[in-house]
Amino acid sequence: MCGIAGYILNRPARSARDVRGLLSPMLRHRGPDDEGVCLISRKGPAVQAYRTDRTVYGKPSELPHLYDEDRIIEHDIALAHTRYAIIDLTPGGHQPFFSGDGSVAAIFNGEIYNYVELRQELSAAGVGFRTASDTEVLVEGYRAWGRDLWNRLNGFWAVALYDLNRGEMVLSRDRIGVAPLYYRETGEGLFFASYIQPLLDIFSPGAGMDRDAAMGFLQTGFKDLDHSTFYSGIKTVPARSAFTFRQGQNAFSQAEKNEYWDFPSRRLEPSQIPFSEAVEKFRETFFDAVRIRLRSDIKLAFELSGGLDSSSAAAAAAVLRNNDVTTYTVKVRGADEEPYARTFLKKYPVDYRVLRDLEEDFTREHPFFTGIMEEPYDNPGSYNHYKMLKVMKWEGVGVVVGGAGGDEALAGYETSFWPAAYREMKSGGILSYMTADWHEFVRRFRTLKNARDTLVHYAVAPFRRAAAVLSGSSPGASLKSVTKALGYRREYLKLPFTERVLFHYRVALVPYYMRSTDHYTMGIPMEHRFPFVDYRIIELGLSMPASYLFRNGWTKYLLRKAMEPYLPREILWRRKKMGFPFAYRRYLKANRKTFEPYLPELEKMGLQPGDRPVYGHLLKKDPRYLWRLLSAAIWGRYVLNK
Repeated sequence: MCGIAGYILNRPARSARDVRGLLSPMLRHRGPDDEGVCLISRKGPAVQAYRTDRTVYGKPSELPHLYDEDRIIEHDIALAHTRYAIIDLTPGGHQPFFSGDGSVAAIFNGEIYNYVELRQELSAAGVGFRTASDTEVLVEGYRAWGRDLWNRLNGFWAVALYDLNRGEMVLSRDRIGVAPLYYRETGEGLFFASYIQPLLDIFSPGAGMDRDAAMGFLQTGFKDLDHSTFYSGIKTVPARSAFTFRQGQNAFSQAEKNEYWDFPSRRLEPSQIPFSEAVEKFRETFFDAVRIRLRSDIKLAFELSGGLDSSSAAAAAAVLRNNDVTTYTVKVRGADEEPYARTFLKKYPVDYRVLRDLEEDFTREHPFFTGIMEEPYDNPGSYNHYKMLKVMKWEGVGVVVGGAGGDEALAGYETSFWPAAYREMKSGGILSYMTADWHEFVRRFRTLKNARDTLVHYAVAPFRRAAAVLSGSSPGASLKSVTKALGYRREYLKLPFTERVLFHYRVALVPYYMRSTDHYTMGIPMEHRFPFVDYRIIELGLSMPASYLFRNGWTKYLLRKAMEPYLPREILWRRKKMGFPFAYRRYLKANRKTFEPYLPELEKMGLQPGDRPVYGHLLKKDPRYLWRLLSAAIWGRYVLNK
């Protein structure tokens, strides 16, 4: 991963002032290993590469310096790149990267995991290569395949490239939106960057708060809806899309949009794929998703929370690498999963490392961490994760593989997904009907001890949740405004099973998690890889019959059976999971003196809830909602109004 930034101007410029402004400290932190810029005139056409004080290109003295205004060409396009070197650590990976014939210039943040296979395909077609980088595969692939390139890539990316032959500028993001790309349209033109802050720094005043986004986050915890941010006028380039800007086009409304991929919308019937075949196909695809994510020229390690997803990824790697794997887990007081993670050693004698007490520094560092995040965030456990990754960085790790994405692909959110899946399965014929009822029976009556409580819970809870949301009696809904986020939450309750899953990919959890994770991982920097976000895994998960995901009282049954030969029973058949948790109530109670004084900040921001929030009451009733209020207030004090 790296940092990219640039612009498409309405009128040509002879100064590099704005591109220098885009190369902010935050963008440079994303790419500590190298830096480069090129300026392009579409009218010419003309292209000129530039060096900065951080350029380590083979012969940087041959390039004019970006601060030498006399050498700045008249241009209307700028491409700037800060490099975090992972594949091909030599100067050959320097960006902006030019194709062999000089016709394509590109900047790229991300990784193309299948670059080895694509390179072989291009080589067989007669393409010559000068480097070992995945960036060259991307650029030469664009020359060979044009817009068909994006569907061939397996990885994550935010790409800006200029095709001199066609006179076209292209912006593209990966299928899921793992790599961020923000943009701002102004009277001067279109500006884009991997972070929000550079888009604020080059204009005065910066940008005000998007009140609907902020209020909706307080109400629901949803954010990043419809490509929005918490800042007015700053949005994200849509995922799974490529936008082509031709001569004279400087706005997204003018660009040609190519939505090159979409999620499957229909599930197979059990008669179309036997369960045993589904298990084998999933296992084979998952192991390959892990295999290609092991490609790195710097040290790589695995997160191991003790849950099914991260353990599955680590187990696949241990098999593929003959146990030459390093794992990290965290002990959290009050929410400790380390004993489960330790059972992994029964099967795999890997390099197993345990970290402790990471949250203690949050009391001191929360203003700094909020600056890294750039926006309010729903889970302070992100800080625990950030500290974990920093320790890994100190120990020489530069790439980390985790288990995020498994719950979305394989319907792991039981409370959210099962009621809708239950209704769907009950209408699918006698076998599906019986499977659904048996799953529900086992799930709710697995022990005599909790049979009565679970019966009451299942009968009443959905109505309580729906009534709370629709009547406005939940804590978040005490904010009076009708926001986009609140509308989405109300609609969610009406969605069938597969549409609920797609909602999390398109609207709610995945866009938020990917953008938030990118911010704190690249604040180190550290590249984060997700085998469960491999598009092939998503396509399989979304096409499997619901009865293959929910069976015999278990969620993610397909994954459990696929990994049955590879995981200890304590992990494989575990019902409760926490991931890398955060003990909200304990922590916010212990640090009340630090956090309670932030609440009055909400009124200054125009975000005061309908009822003035009382710290002690919310601490007891809904500490997660309390944290959302605090997070917005901290952001307002230290970031928005700094």
